[in-house]
Amino acid sequence: MKKISRKNLQAIQEIVQDRTGAAILPKRTRTGYPVRKMALSVSCLLCFVALCAFAYGKFSDLNGDKAGFAAVYQGDGRFEIIIVNDSDQELELQDKVKVMQWSTSQEVAGDSAGIKMEGSAIAPHSQGILTIDISEGYDIAAMEENLPDGDGYYFVLTNNDFAFGQDWMCFFDFEVEQTAEVADRLAQQAQTRAEEDNAAEPRYDVGELIYPHWVWPTVSRDVSGLYGRQENGTDSDHINIAGTAGDEIYAVADGVVLEAGYESASGNFIVLDLGDGVTAKYGHLKESKVAEGQEVKQGQTIATLGQSGMATGPNLRFSIEVNGEKTDPLAAR
Repeated sequence: MKKISRKNLQAIQEIVQDRTGAAILPKRTRTGYPVRKMALSVSCLLCFVALCAFAYGKFSDLNGDKAGFAAVYQGDGRFEIIIVNDSDQELELQDKVKVMQWSTSQEVAGDSAGIKMEGSAIAPHSQGILTIDISEGYDIAAMEENLPDGDGYYFVLTNNDFAFGQDWMCFFDFEVEQTAEVADRLAQQAQTRAEEDNAAEPRYDVGELIYPHWVWPTVSRDVSGLYGRQENGTDSDHINIAGTAGDEIYAVADGVVLEAGYESASGNFIVLDLGDGVTAKYGHLKESKVAEGQEVKQGQTIATLGQSGMATGPNLRFSIEVNGEKTDPLAAR
């Protein structure tokens, strides 16, 4: 094993002292290597703790529904994005934008480097506007013409290189509107959400699934997103069940793991073949505990709940197909 030079060790100590205020002064002994090794291990641990604390302090309050976005089309590929920052942290978005299609969860063909973005930081508990111009990187006419009915586009915005879960979806279309009218609508939606949060949230028992003999797929019973037409005019082919990161995820019935992987929208996901033409897909997982081809039993823990992919908070993205057709996982309400 290559020894750490005194110069490198001193540099590490200076970084730790700068980050944490704690000075580490290894004591000289005849058995210097074990002491240096211990000092280096402690230094690395303190650096890790300091960086984790920094990340938590900077990003934790921006997760979930702490920020609201609405796109207003100005024509010629130019948008004004109204942003409501309800968090205790300043929100400063980077000039990195992804243009996505809802039905495919894939980036739209074009040159993202040609996107022009202008705006300033949004102070805590305030509202601001930034502009996005995609005209130099995308064929606007083709995007309008090729969009199927019921489908839509959305921007993915970030303030940390799409890391730490710090990215947000902002749906848009090419209907020209007035910014003030959309801002009022966004404020009204925020007020409605606040009123709903204060009211009793809907809860669904095991019997509320489409197949009564299925077990509920996770610990929480709080359905935060329903199947079908959404308020933004798009169609959802899944439900979302809010929960706590790390909660166990269960196989709703006996089956076989068809696929286990990662994709941009669903994040870490698992697909189960449950027989009789029925498959179930679990997304936004923190960790998978099964492998492709593995048989699973009803109620078996197959994963843990997380916030991977295009998730605004810890939740399970749950969808089913019956003979290849997307179907509402919940029984008729």
